[in-house]
Amino acid sequence: MKSKEKETLKNMGDAELKALSSDLKKQIFQINFKRTTAPVENPLVLRLARRKIAMINTYLRQRELAKLQKSAEVKK
Repeated sequence: MKSKEKETLKNMGDAELKALSSDLKKQIFQINFKRTTAPVENPLVLRLARRKIAMINTYLRQRELAKLQKSAEVKK
């Protein structure tokens, strides 16, 4: 994944990231469904979609942990 794509993902909001993740999951499902009847034109699309989902989940988790850490610091 290019660094420009990573930066755009980092700058997206939580809701946007979750929507993009669900869209990518639907895309993977559709490609896998089509793959049972005919070969896929570009099989790398699956790999790239899975990696992008992983990156989205990583950013969401980092934000969640940052929020928890801030709340823990406020309680102290």
